[in-house]
Amino acid sequence: MIEEKVVPIKTQSLADLVRLTASTIMPTHGVTYLIKFKYKNKVVLGLLGVFRDYYKYYGIPIFYYYSFDESQNPEVLSANYIVLYSGEERFEFSKHPKPGIAIPIISLVEKPAFIPDEIE
Repeated sequence: MIEEKVVPIKTQSLADLVRLTASTIMPTHGVTYLIKFKYKNKVVLGLLGVFRDYYKYYGIPIFYYYSFDESQNPEVLSANYIVLYSGEERFEFSKHPKPGIAIPIISLVEKPAFIPDEIE
């Protein structure tokens, strides 16, 4: 059992999560990706990060996420990427990378133990 868990922060919209993820993509920071899993009849899409140097802590692990019913976006279940089109705030789910910013989606079998059960 994992006692220390990430701090879950739900974004107001999927677009907010996509913008946040795109803003973390820099050549020096390695690969940025979203994780996807089903939990309590919802699809959860999220980004793991660290809020650095918070008071006495070296960093607080954070899970930015957005959850929705499968019926809202059925294409997300089979998607491997979210493609954000530069110059406009428009994105789509895709099985393959396309021109624009292609953010990989990693599908997990289940919710990781370090993510609290209280996510919506």
